[in-house]
Amino acid sequence: MAAIKVGTAVAKPGKRTTGELVVGYYPDRAITAPVTIACGAKPGKTLWVQGCIHGPEVGGVVGILRFLEKLDLRKVSGTIVAVMLANPTAFRGYSRNTPIDTTNLNRVFPGSADGPHSAQTAHALMEAASATADVLLDLHSGGDRSLVPFYALYWDDGSPASLEAGRLARAAGTRDIWAARDEWLGGAMFTILTQRGKPALIVECGGGAQVPDEHIASYVTAIRGVAQAIGILPGKPARQKSYRMMREGLLVYSTSGGLFRPLVKPGAVVRKGQVLGEIIDLHGAVVERPRAPSKGLIASIRRRYMPVYSGDQIAECNTLVGN
Repeated sequence: MAAIKVGTAVAKPGKRTTGELVVGYYPDRAITAPVTIACGAKPGKTLWVQGCIHGPEVGGVVGILRFLEKLDLRKVSGTIVAVMLANPTAFRGYSRNTPIDTTNLNRVFPGSADGPHSAQTAHALMEAASATADVLLDLHSGGDRSLVPFYALYWDDGSPASLEAGRLARAAGTRDIWAARDEWLGGAMFTILTQRGKPALIVECGGGAQVPDEHIASYVTAIRGVAQAIGILPGKPARQKSYRMMREGLLVYSTSGGLFRPLVKPGAVVRKGQVLGEIIDLHGAVVERPRAPSKGLIASIRRRYMPVYSGDQIAECNTLVGN
């Protein structure tokens, strides 16, 4: 069996190796994503785990580093491919979207080899992951602008890959799971990989330009749980007594500008029409009170006193299955 290779990183049994994956080009040099391959002494499946597909979402990267720091390769059966910066230019620019073309990278998969810049980056990631991974775990957060609860997300189309992704979501250490079918997620990497027969999921946690230890621990729990669920690590992942299932992700946008003061926390269950926060102008007046579009779970909310423009995404309210 040929050795696993991602860019210049080549797997070596019982070793941790590093390299770079080319995902695009500056005018004068390649744009590369740092890659670490942790290969066990025994054969097994390959888990591809990545962070920073959106530049400010650094919590996932720290979680990967913490997980690898404590990983005992003698106990590993298979391989973990860690792509630290899925979107290197967005990381350098501390921008959710790719600065070169202002595109949200996680909306343009599978990309194309000869399309616009972000499409080419998406194509490079998709080809490398498709050739290597048995399972994809994509780590996200609220970045610098918003806060999200700890939850797992998979594409729910009823296929074998989707059913397996749902099983893995239940191994990620959170009770909150979003089984998504939303059209606006159609160009996300986890959606396309699932549709191509590879189980893939997102784990969200934290944000607000902060990376506390509790959030790092949640990422580590998710990576370890998924690795255990596919046999890469020994033991069984912790299961929750029950799971809170989400369905449709409804986005709430502002119509005014000012400073946003949230009145609910990420992960809160709200009723339809409940006030989620207040937008205050620079004279101190409340100019808008965004409301929940349905009963559901707050899957994202802008951080406290974040300046907002009209048309900014204030919150995401995900409907709950059975509610």
